[in-house]
Amino acid sequence: MSNLTQFLPPGKTAPRIARMAVSNWQTRTSAGSLDYSCIAWNGTLFTSSMISGFSDATNKVQTSPDGITWTVRAAASDKYWTSIAWNGSLFAAVSRGGSLSGDRVMTSPDGITWTSRNASADVDWHAIAWNGTVFAAVAGGGQVMTSPNGITWTSRTSAAANQWYAIAWNGTVFAAVAQSGTGNRVMTSPDGITWTSRTSAADNAWRGIAWNGTVFAAIAASGTGNRVMTSPDGITWTIRTSAEDNGWTAIAWNGLGTAPMYLLPAAGTGTVFAAVAQDGTANRVMTCHFSKFGSPS
Repeated sequence: MSNLTQFLPPGKTAPRIARMAVSNWQTRTSAGSLDYSCIAWNGTLFTSSMISGFSDATNKVQTSPDGITWTVRAAASDKYWTSIAWNGSLFAAVSRGGSLSGDRVMTSPDGITWTSRNASADVDWHAIAWNGTVFAAVAGGGQVMTSPNGITWTSRTSAAANQWYAIAWNGTVFAAVAQSGTGNRVMTSPDGITWTSRTSAADNAWRGIAWNGTVFAAIAASGTGNRVMTSPDGITWTIRTSAEDNGWTAIAWNGLGTAPMYLLPAAGTGTVFAAVAQDGTANRVMTCHFSKFGSPS
């Protein structure tokens, strides 16, 4: 989701920063103690929102310029905010339910001041992505909506009435993954408007998807040894061996170049996918490493 190249100090190379980012994790003090569900970077600060604290909108957002010091911000309303994206001008966040109808989107130019927006439908919106022209959001009831600006939203017809959980853009197509459906838990679209069903590599509960410049990688909360699948185009998918059978919920690429996909358990020295899980014993993160030349390490 974020591009770590912006943190490169003088004289440091991308692979070294990738190793630092994956290996040297430190606990930081959050601005609140609620269930944070999503995070995005806009070039100046991180913005994170949460799904708990449902009756109080005043503390449902936190921001940080460096990922270390966090400040509580007020959300536009008391929703379960599930996903957030940046389009170069504003953040847009979507939610899955709430005490009010018609305002399951909120936007902010800076992550600090938020404004409620009307979603195209009062459903459980799970994920949002930007492709350079439009935002596209997917929902657990099978819905899709798009917006050119995060403010005005239009309903679109999804490829199947599946529980869509995650969406990503690769420069050519959006790809979305679902946790329900039979053999069709992926759909793609070149514009967010027209969607086509694709055959998923397995009928797992797919919860997250990311693009690394060469392939999509998707992770699942169910399955036995097969909770990862990859695709070079969003159309043809191949099962990969997951590091653990944990409930994997989100995945991101660190943005340090492109490389072919090699899902190997060995640690590497280059760019990396990182995935996080909702369960497991001291193993709720898995990574997939690459050398700076794109060969497995």
